[in-house]
Amino acid sequence: MPEADDKRGSLAPRDALELQLTQIGEDLLDRRPVGVDEDFFELGGDSILAMSLLARITQQTGYDLPVGGLLKATTVEKLAKALRQECDAANWSPMAPIQTEGSRPPFFCIHPAGGNVLCYLQLSQHLGKGQPFFGLQASGIDGIREPLATAEEMAAEYVEAIRQVQPHGPYYLGGWSVGGVLAYETAQQLRASGEEVVALAVIDSGILYAFAVMTTVFPKEELGLFDTLRLPAAEQLAHFRQRTAPARLIPEDASEKLAGRIYRVFVANMRAILSYRPRPYAGKLTLFQASEYFVRTRHSPHQEWSELCDEVALHSIPGNHLTLIHEPHVGDLARKLGSCLNGG
Repeated sequence: MPEADDKRGSLAPRDALELQLTQIGEDLLDRRPVGVDEDFFELGGDSILAMSLLARITQQTGYDLPVGGLLKATTVEKLAKALRQECDAANWSPMAPIQTEGSRPPFFCIHPAGGNVLCYLQLSQHLGKGQPFFGLQASGIDGIREPLATAEEMAAEYVEAIRQVQPHGPYYLGGWSVGGVLAYETAQQLRASGEEVVALAVIDSGILYAFAVMTTVFPKEELGLFDTLRLPAAEQLAHFRQRTAPARLIPEDASEKLAGRIYRVFVANMRAILSYRPRPYAGKLTLFQASEYFVRTRHSPHQEWSELCDEVALHSIPGNHLTLIHEPHVGDLARKLGSCLNGG
């Protein structure tokens, strides 16, 4: 067995699984060597590479790794250990710790339509080490459980998971796209139980707006989402992969199995949002709205939330619906979100 010296990255693979994982990491990062004790994200991994990493792990090792598992096991050594542990549906949690350091109250950020939270890695990094950041991923994204059917069911599961990390408020919640709507319902349920929600940060999100985004991705003059559902299974997935490629919902090298999970979660999330009937919110909502139009709707997200909430604070973020969460715009989003989380 190779011996480690004082230099990080010197620990070589110790078995066949660690060797496979190291080779995958080296290929994706275009860096050699990668030691089994080196952190994937510190070496330059991002949300897109992370999704490709998950896809290649499934293809080349035969193991399925939950998205949350990657965020907890960011070295080859830890990944190999996590892969060998069986996933138990009874113990599954939507909670995915992205950044646990810092003395500030944690920020809980709910997944977009695709169901995973790797899209928030850059946002967390820009918020800095002082801000704990927890993602909430969708049931079904890891293939361990089935997707949930309604926004209310999803929010109830997120409330339970949030309370495992932070038993009582004040709470700081948010989400991008569909995640903003789910954060709204989660805040409603926490407040109904007597808890305080200090910050509800909604990132380019609205209920009617989510439907408008969906129809832009699946335009009616071609095949709409629900038209797609009437196609044979293989054609459904192929069409979904083609239409959502600009949004990068599915990595190019994802297996049919992984792509199918993302597709089923996406459909479940969109159905849940389209059937959701929100209640008025007796509190403040902070909306971070993209400055560039991705879709044009009769009611902007700001108008939607203003009809439901006592107070809506609006911040404009460079980019459009798909780009404001990524570089080069995510730094501006993080700066304004950070001010919101700190009471600004």
